[in-house]
Amino acid sequence: MAKFTVYITRRVRNGFRRALEEIAEVEQWDEDRPVPREVLLAAVRNADGLLCMGDDAIDAEVIAAGRRLRVISTVSAGYDHIDLEAARVRRITVCHAPVAGDASVADLTLALILACARSLVDADRFVHARQWEYWAPYLFAGVEMRNSTLGIVGLGRIGLQVAHRALGFGMRVLYYNPRRHEDAEQNLGLQYGGLDNILREADFVTLHIPLRPATHGLINEDRLQLMRPSAYLINMARGAVVEHDALVRALREGWIAGAALDVYPREPISPDDPLLDLPNVILTPHIGNNTRRAMARMVRTAAEQIIQALNGEPPVHAVLSFIERRAA
Repeated sequence: MAKFTVYITRRVRNGFRRALEEIAEVEQWDEDRPVPREVLLAAVRNADGLLCMGDDAIDAEVIAAGRRLRVISTVSAGYDHIDLEAARVRRITVCHAPVAGDASVADLTLALILACARSLVDADRFVHARQWEYWAPYLFAGVEMRNSTLGIVGLGRIGLQVAHRALGFGMRVLYYNPRRHEDAEQNLGLQYGGLDNILREADFVTLHIPLRPATHGLINEDRLQLMRPSAYLINMARGAVVEHDALVRALREGWIAGAALDVYPREPISPDDPLLDLPNVILTPHIGNNTRRAMARMVRTAAEQIIQALNGEPPVHAVLSFIERRAA
């Protein structure tokens, strides 16, 4: 009989379940939509391990309901949906799945930059609407990537991968980061600058910073007004890094040419959000990690963290750990 019970909050492929089933009874919410709150609260009562998704609210109430919980592992790099203080009080180990989706997020970042530069969404809608009657030399005339300036805000793992891709397009790459990356400057030719200077200079600004008190609302009205009227803002970080109302005003009044967003202060985006009515913003439903390979790596990583924790081994990617490494 299995020693532990693990609850999974979303449908995952059987291969990942089988690894967990070697050490635990596994129960799963077998749908793509989020597990209902009441189902989660009931299921977590008898769970030793919880495998959750990045949009599950694992708050103090859920953690208190998990009387036997020893480990929470999220299929995401971010973990701001988990109440770490409540987990700390209960001495519950919390893990995440960093690195696994980095390449996919960087790919989508470049896709959104290209979509802005070449008006791809508008051009597609134009043809689908049967409005294309003749070829015109300036129809959807866009911006060449080559020799354009990209400003990367946050040169972590993802930001660095974005830089590599942008250099392949011949872009000039500026970056802002709390800590300078001199290796990237020397080896890749990246240029370090202050945030405000980068906002002034860049044709495209892409955000890849974690959401912390210091970064909440970092891109506010004053900073949006620093950007060029021809510039585009891409947010692949967290929605709250950008002041929502200020961005709406910037797009409406033409402070910037446009934006592309994969993250929002509220997710899913509210049906009455004014962004939905603006023509100069591209909106994607938080799919930065959503490639088949990346999701497989993320689920595998999150499952491995639970297996390690329940076996009494410190998880490799623990955000919060109360498991001591055994003496050799």
